[in-house]
Amino acid sequence: MGNTHAIAKKSTFIKKHPTLHIQNYAGNSYSAAGYKKTGYNSGKSASLNELRGKFYIKEPGSAITHFIGMIMALIAAFPLLIKAAAQPDPVYLISMSVYAASLILLYAASTTYHTFDISEKGNTVLKKIDHMMISVLIAGSYTPVCLLVLEGRMRIILLAVVWTLALTGILIKAFWVFCPKWVSSVLYIGMGWTCVLAFAQIFRNMPLAAFGWLLAGGIIYTVGGIIYALKVPIFNNKHKNFGSHEIFHLFVMGGSICHFIVMYGYLLP
Repeated sequence: MGNTHAIAKKSTFIKKHPTLHIQNYAGNSYSAAGYKKTGYNSGKSASLNELRGKFYIKEPGSAITHFIGMIMALIAAFPLLIKAAAQPDPVYLISMSVYAASLILLYAASTTYHTFDISEKGNTVLKKIDHMMISVLIAGSYTPVCLLVLEGRMRIILLAVVWTLALTGILIKAFWVFCPKWVSSVLYIGMGWTCVLAFAQIFRNMPLAAFGWLLAGGIIYTVGGIIYALKVPIFNNKHKNFGSHEIFHLFVMGGSICHFIVMYGYLLP
């Protein structure tokens, strides 16, 4: 009798809410609280579980690593800009502001792209912005080096070259975001090593320790770019949410730390 009454109540509820469907996807590691997004045919209110299931992290490993990077960049920007603002020459503050902004934008764009699954069109837009910000970070990292380390015409020449390459990279990603990974890696690594045009000046004008950190950051970025291009299958068969792309993210963070040490510890008096 009790079961008959329960079935009748369930039938009445379904008739009142014909478009409501709750499905349990406990095995889905991406969904919140074991629930995945489910479709419904009208704009009527969904259950709490459906609303919770609408948000999930698209690529957890990539999103979390660069979310940590974004927080670190935001925290690091404060002492960097305070120290730069204390210098009598405004070039310090201008160049470090460009660098700090590029660092924050890179990690914010990456976190956003790897977190949210909007739609096919929306995801493509986020992917474009994510890849564009890589070019911006490279040029942004060069800006203090060009303006505070180099001398004479070379400071303007190298600065113009790297920002021209950055603009080229932005345009490529705007119209060809799904280009082969090796194309992206060649572009980014090539941009990163344009310093060879002024290698002698950089080596002469920077303290040896600063040059070492600068070089270490460049090497770490380069290794990460190679891993990205070749899709090196480290952990790919063992961990669903942590593979070669996530390892690439860790290399990006390592390169960023090395270059921040140069900016804060050596380029600012």
